[in-house]
Amino acid sequence: MHGTSARNIPPLPAAPAAEKAGERPAEAGRPVTFAGTVGLYMPADARVQASDTAVLFVGSWGFEELCARKFWRLLAEDLGRQGIASLRFDFPGTGDALDPEDCSAGLDIWLQSIASAAAALRDLSGGRRLLLMGHGIGAALAWRAAEMIDDVAGIAMAAPATSGRRWVREFMALSRIADHGAIKHATPPGGPAMGEQTIPDAILAGIRALDISRREKAAAPEVLVLSPEGRADAAFLDHLGSLGVQVRTAPFEGYDLFVRDVLLSIPPRAAIGRLVDWACGLKGTQTPAAPALPESRPLAGDGFTETPVRFGEGERLYGVLCEPQGPRRGATVMMLSTGYDRMSGWGRITTRICRDLARAGIPAFRFDFANVADSPPCPQAPAQVMYSESLVSDVGEALAFLEARGLSPVVLTGRCSGGYTAFRSAIRYGAVKAVVPVNPFDFALAPDKDVDALINASLQPLASYGEKMRSGGFWKRVLRGEVDVVRGVRNLSRMILAKGTATALPLLVRFPFLSRNVTAAARDFKAVAANGTRVSLIYSEGDIGVPNLEARFGKRGYLLARYDNTSLAFLADADHNLTTAPARQYWQAELEKTARQFHP
Repeated sequence: MHGTSARNIPPLPAAPAAEKAGERPAEAGRPVTFAGTVGLYMPADARVQASDTAVLFVGSWGFEELCARKFWRLLAEDLGRQGIASLRFDFPGTGDALDPEDCSAGLDIWLQSIASAAAALRDLSGGRRLLLMGHGIGAALAWRAAEMIDDVAGIAMAAPATSGRRWVREFMALSRIADHGAIKHATPPGGPAMGEQTIPDAILAGIRALDISRREKAAAPEVLVLSPEGRADAAFLDHLGSLGVQVRTAPFEGYDLFVRDVLLSIPPRAAIGRLVDWACGLKGTQTPAAPALPESRPLAGDGFTETPVRFGEGERLYGVLCEPQGPRRGATVMMLSTGYDRMSGWGRITTRICRDLARAGIPAFRFDFANVADSPPCPQAPAQVMYSESLVSDVGEALAFLEARGLSPVVLTGRCSGGYTAFRSAIRYGAVKAVVPVNPFDFALAPDKDVDALINASLQPLASYGEKMRSGGFWKRVLRGEVDVVRGVRNLSRMILAKGTATALPLLVRFPFLSRNVTAAARDFKAVAANGTRVSLIYSEGDIGVPNLEARFGKRGYLLARYDNTSLAFLADADHNLTTAPARQYWQAELEKTARQFHP
């Protein structure tokens, strides 16, 4: 096919407005396991004619992949409505996949997993023609994998990283911003890192050598490139044209808001629309062969077995059950997600803890809340689900699932907002035997609480405001109108009030009508104690949630001693995300000790 310079082709039309949440499919994607990894298959909508063309998603790595998880789900749902089936999956050693036993094959391990995913997608959908959609470094990996796969009709590249060496350099620079305030590791990693998660050296070497801007043969006849505004790579686009590729281009509007932070990430609806339009323009007209039903066989790891599952009303929630290969030795630990992180957790901490618990004989269950990562929204829940009571209802569905599997009793745990939801769930569900909240920002929120303001306030400790005020760069941003001064003053006032409340706590305890928050916290801890539920609170020293703890229960929470069911510990040299091995190991040891107090 004759190639054309991408700059001579008009951009694709803007995407239509987003659908109402209630119109989205109620079911989560269908889990499938293959080649030591987990995929989520989204079939074509049964109400439309299925196409013989299917889409394989090739993700990025690290916080880019975390931000894109919900993006992929929304895109898969929209493609399904157009009769196009899709599959998204984890590279070996990432997300919910098993860790490779030997990494000496380097980047071929990841490339072969893409080929295995393509074969699985063809079996599941019955379609033969494939479109590959890659994001970040996943775009370059999609190109290289397409050179190994037959019948790839097109490749879509969203904010592509054409050079692996440049991607590594930029990722490490962005990581220093994303990990601001993190405890530094004794031995700094030589490549991209998220907490303890790193890319194995052999695979990293292959990524550094990756450069698709120098490939001499087209991997697919059709290519769509979505470039962040003002950052189109004209030389790469011209190179594609020289290879005889039909190139389409469009802006990736809102990209910076998409990957700035997992907690604040905004899925780019316009980009989703453009990708769907492109795929629809290339889909085949033939009806696919009869598709196969996805098989969610367990994955057997070193001392554990993991089974991806759908559960809840209408199978609306997606999770992974991690069980011991040997005898069970305690209660099941349910790990609740933080913010909008997928269930594997920041730096894969949740996956790691679940597997280590299973090796110790303790079952563990992790899942995505509704409207987080791979679980679709609940029509009755608010759009902003963080700190919502709808999450507590999701926990109820998970408790029912575990009970039906004979996996009671249950210990709940979570970090930050996950710790908050764990505590609130212990109030509602008396069947919860113990709860281990880690760095919860607070214990209760008023129904009219501005959650968005709370999230912004929780992103930085009180001391950071002093640092900003002494920074000339900060005041320049204020003058340029880049800082929400009103919100900043409101957040600062709340923190100062919390400090003042902690100082005045002896008076407030004596006269509780002076503080509604102190009274509510005491009432809730009494309710948990009445349920017979044990509480093990863990805080990092100086964590953002400590001022609220002290405002409710005095300096270093000394008033919690009145509750016989409650313990409190502070971790030195630990950050909010518990990114270092000693902090994670303390959390895991506390969970193991707590779970073993109960008989299966």
